[in-house]
Amino acid sequence: MIKVLLIFLIACFGYSDYFTGKSLQTRPLVLGPLVGLVMGDMQAGCVIGATMELALMGAVGVGAALPPEVVSGGILGTAFAIAGHKDAGMAVALGLPIAMLVMLLRNFLFIVIVPLFANRADKYAEQGDIKGVSRMHWFGGIFGMYLPMAILVAVAYYLGSGVMETVLNAIPQFVQDGLTISAGILPALGFAILLRMILNKKIAAFLAIGFVMTAYLGLPVLGVAIMAVSIVALMAFGGFGDAKPAVVGVGEMEVEEDDDF
Repeated sequence: MIKVLLIFLIACFGYSDYFTGKSLQTRPLVLGPLVGLVMGDMQAGCVIGATMELALMGAVGVGAALPPEVVSGGILGTAFAIAGHKDAGMAVALGLPIAMLVMLLRNFLFIVIVPLFANRADKYAEQGDIKGVSRMHWFGGIFGMYLPMAILVAVAYYLGSGVMETVLNAIPQFVQDGLTISAGILPALGFAILLRMILNKKIAAFLAIGFVMTAYLGLPVLGVAIMAVSIVALMAFGGFGDAKPAVVGVGEMEVEEDDDF
């Protein structure tokens, strides 16, 4: 039971970004070593956490897209793999389906539970009750998202990997296929929504250049990102793209004396 409690606390830490902001404590790279510390194998926790980070690197919520739930997948995948003396591949195989399944529960909480507190907050706002609005924000975050998700992770760990595999296997294959496909589409959808908000004539050319470099030249995303950062640095600090031809009036023109003449 001590490990269950500690896993619950790790889940609370992972989901605390609802209160502290996006400080990356949700990522498997951060949670994996903590789970490894609790499970008694810090090295395996670091290796599995890093491997799952690579697998879930694209699981970032951009715009209205909701990616697979990385906290539950990272924690449970790492914990079950270490408990069963499995490698990082097994952690990813368990973590990804769990993350996609928990994503459905998170969507349910967002659609059904959280609006209950939001509607109550609207009524307090109409009455001018600022403290009531603040309470609804706290209650909505704690009871509408934070606490249910952390309890789910702890209960899933308590039930064990065997029960979780049984639950996952009970899901029809077409549903699992749909979840897998949606997990791949959601990041692209999120970036499309983001581009719709920020795309303009100034950055359209850079978007086209990045697409060509990735799709046709076969450059990895990391290489394109490094090149993009370099271009931004040149534009910000090197005056690249901002240089304008100097216009000098006839009366202001100065001629330097040349010693050769």
